[in-house]
Amino acid sequence: MSKMYTGAGRVFQEISPLPMDEEGLADIRRRVKLQPKFLGEPLVVIAEAEDFPAVSRPGDDTMIAIDSIGRCAAISISMGAADIGQQTSTLLLAANLASLTGEELGRIARNFIDRPANEPLRRLWEDMDVEMSDDSVELASLLAAAFERDAEDFFSLINNSQRMIIAAEAFAPRLSGIIEWMNSRGVNSIGLRYRKFIVGGQDVFFAEQMVPRLDPSSESPSAGRKPSSEAAEPWRIKGKAFYAERLNPRLASTLDEMLTATRKSTFTVNWHNKYYFWVRGPRRNLRIRVYSRDRLEIGFYNSAPAAVTDFLEPYGMGGVEVISVGGYSDSPFVAFGPEMRLDERWIAMLNDWLSGANPGKTKVEAAK
Repeated sequence: MSKMYTGAGRVFQEISPLPMDEEGLADIRRRVKLQPKFLGEPLVVIAEAEDFPAVSRPGDDTMIAIDSIGRCAAISISMGAADIGQQTSTLLLAANLASLTGEELGRIARNFIDRPANEPLRRLWEDMDVEMSDDSVELASLLAAAFERDAEDFFSLINNSQRMIIAAEAFAPRLSGIIEWMNSRGVNSIGLRYRKFIVGGQDVFFAEQMVPRLDPSSESPSAGRKPSSEAAEPWRIKGKAFYAERLNPRLASTLDEMLTATRKSTFTVNWHNKYYFWVRGPRRNLRIRVYSRDRLEIGFYNSAPAAVTDFLEPYGMGGVEVISVGGYSDSPFVAFGPEMRLDERWIAMLNDWLSGANPGKTKVEAAK
């Protein structure tokens, strides 16, 4: 048993680790439905495995949620060490989600919310004034209410991509390897280790990401240095999720797409500051500034504005304005708004910049 201080009066609270049992597992699943932020990011649960009878199996407790940029996630919470055999249905559900439209997901969500066991969640949705017809939930309305955004921000985002979240007390190495492999192929998947404690007589659950491992100090070029207290800052711990929460959902989706599209040319990503982070390539770096909700600014580090303008020209981007931002004289920026699309020109240009290629290299090679 351990003790900790709580409150201004520095009162001792006793902390005891507790083994997980079936009753505790059912409790944590109920809590996640109502407060999915336990899993470390904004989510709203809209379905369970029984809503997908064609791909689920009896006793499967996988949940389906949507995150703050419209991606659908298959969520598994299990006791003990998670392994591949246990997670087969979670993988199948995550894959099955890709074929569903927003309207189909809305009808599934209505069936889910009407079950007697989900009455507390249904009351919560009604209190948030979520639009629901007799046979469907308006998911854009649900996401707008849950994440305090405008409904129109979500109409074109719902289920554009899928992901997987596995929560367990431990992870078998081969499952960890599969999750790492999926991430390397652009499929967002994470493994969360949770633990149960009793604090002052109450059950408390704690979850932390284990796969891929989040170690802010290891992502720095000076990783051998002793980690500083800065590692406790939320942008360093939450990484991309911290910046996505600050942005218009369309731009948060663009940010996710950009990091995936430039993965092959990225050496490391450093979640550096409250307002910006670094994408470091083998030869050049980008400073991505997230200061305004409706503006994603891409900075070309250690270059002059005229040089950036010349670099953009071969990609048919001569009309894109290169701007200077106060306090960032070493990085000319281009602004990306919610109405813009990260098309092939942008992806080719960003990959060439990071890899150190000459302007237009990817475009010329694609034409051959």
